[in-house]
Parts: sequence; structure tokens; C-alpha cells
Amino acid sequence: MPDTTDYAGFVHTSETARTGLRAVTREAIRSQVALRAVELLDEQGFDNTTVEDLAAAVGISPRSFFRYFPTKEDVVIGNLMPMGRLVEKELLARPKSEAAWAALRESLSPMVLSTESDPVNVLRQARVASSTPGLRARTIERHEIWALFLAPVVARRRDDTSATAMLTAGALTHCALACLHIATNAWVSSEGRNPFTELLDIAFSSVHPFSRE
Repeated sequence: MPDTTDYAGFVHTSETARTGLRAVTREAIRSQVALRAVELLDEQGFDNTTVEDLAAAVGISPRSFFRYFPTKEDVVIGNLMPMGRLVEKELLARPKSEAAWAALRESLSPMVLSTESDPVNVLRQARVASSTPGLRARTIERHEIWALFLAPVVARRRDDTSATAMLTAGALTHCALACLHIATNAWVSSEGRNPFTELLDIAFSSVHPFSRE
């Protein structure tokens, strides 16, 4: 009987590669759909724009649109969870000798980088996200979810997961996310003219001074 080990391994590798390529392609298409859709939502207003309008603007059917986004709201805030995980990764990388408040501020560097690398599209998305009560509520809801995985990281930095430590970590994390929310609103109000990183520093320092030294 011929040895099929190499062949089976080749098939497995090829299937894995194809699956990975499909995922990359899907995400690329999803990102392009989101960019154009958010642009239209910003131009016309969230409540004045239908899914049919969004689908037509990007050249797909409404059915295809829903393959990428479960709801119209997800076009605007759908990428908040991946960003939250990037913030978590940054927080995990901060030195334990650093104060928790400073570490939380520095962990928001992926968001600062995002605003600096693509200010037009990020500002547009943030403007739409703050344009309706429903979207504002969904954004805060996502930040609440961020707190669920960020607060334990803050507690573990002190090697303490007691109830009191978790309470303290939760309070610090929620305060940090409130500062993020306020700074984002200020950035949107300034139409991006005020650097986002400076607004974050002002918001954080207003609650408690921190140092990057």
C-alpha cells in the first residue's frame, strides 16, 4: 500500500491555507464595505439611511450586506471588540512596576495610533457612533464588555485577585473607559483638530495625575 502520509499532510495544509485566504479576503471586503457605508451614514445621517441604501452604495445586495454585518449598527461599532483586545494586549505588556492608572492610559495606544494613521475615517466613524442615542448606548455597552477582561488584568498586575482587589481594579478600569469616552467626544467636537492623545492625557489627569517617566 502506498504511503499517503505526505499527501494527506499536503491536503491538510492546502485546505488550511485556503481557509485562511478566505478569511483574509472576507475581512478585506468587510473593511471596504464598512468604510463606504460609514461615509454614507455620515453624509445622510444614520436614521435617514437604510440598509438598502448602504448595500447599493457598495454594489452588493442587502442579503450580501447582512453576511458581513448582522445589523446596521454593527457597520459603525463592529470593530470595537478587536480594538478592545488590542488594548488588552497592550495592558498585559505594561511593566508591573508601572502604576495601574498610568498602565491603563498607555494601553490605549492602539486607539491613538488609529486616529493618527487614518484620522479622516476614524473621525467619521466616531462622529456617526455619537450621532444617535442607540449608537451611543451600544458603544458604552461594548466598553462595558472591555471592562470584563481588562479589570482582571489590572488586578493580576498586583498578584491579587481578592474581592477587594477586583473591586478596585473594576473601578479603575471603568474610570479609564469613561475618560476614553469623554476624550473621544471632545475629539469629535473639535473635528479632529485637537490631538486625541492630548485629550486623553487631559481626561486621565483630571481624575488622577500620572507620569510616563
